[in-house]
Amino acid sequence: MIRDFATRGTLMQAAAEAIANALNKGISARGEGVAALSGGSTPEPAYEALAALPVDWKRVTFLLVDERFVPTSDPASNEAMLRRALARPLGEGAKLLPMYSHGGSAHEAAHRADALYAGKHIDVALIGMGADGHTASWFPQSEQLGDALDTINPRTVISVEAPGATGSAERLTLTRSALARAGAIALLITGDEKRRVLEDKMRAPLPVDALFDLPTAADVLWAP
Repeated sequence: MIRDFATRGTLMQAAAEAIANALNKGISARGEGVAALSGGSTPEPAYEALAALPVDWKRVTFLLVDERFVPTSDPASNEAMLRRALARPLGEGAKLLPMYSHGGSAHEAAHRADALYAGKHIDVALIGMGADGHTASWFPQSEQLGDALDTINPRTVISVEAPGATGSAERLTLTRSALARAGAIALLITGDEKRRVLEDKMRAPLPVDALFDLPTAADVLWAP
């Protein structure tokens, strides 16, 4: 089911409120709220709106859904975007656990991120989708797609190669098995093209389809 919003502004506000509600529930239940957030330009306004909402930020941990294997000084860094959009929560005590780390390969960085992320209860994950049907860094052409989508993969974070992907072909990403443990998943999409991709019943299976075969299926939020 797709929830339609008349404007991107109302879509972003709804996404922000959904994240805040999930974080507040996590804080009430466990003393900590955890959100896994995607990068890219589309969701940044939602994070800016989230930063203005009432949440006990010192009890919040942000994770990344995926990351390009680039330092935060690179314009393609998802972590850099999140730190910019969430400056207020981070200034009030929220934590952001990175995926990228200096030194070594993307494979080694993924192992370090996996150790950081493993055991975290994700209250909510906000995910986007590309026009090619990729989500997180689960790309159709990636040789590691099978590992990313493996429902019994014990890893929370893995490294993948995504030839032709913008920013960097080397990526770090949450696995499908990690997202299967999330309390809620929101798939945020904009524009008619992406909606057609999602609704096309005649196409071949795409990585995004894996979000709808989880214990908690993704809630789709769309605006033109």
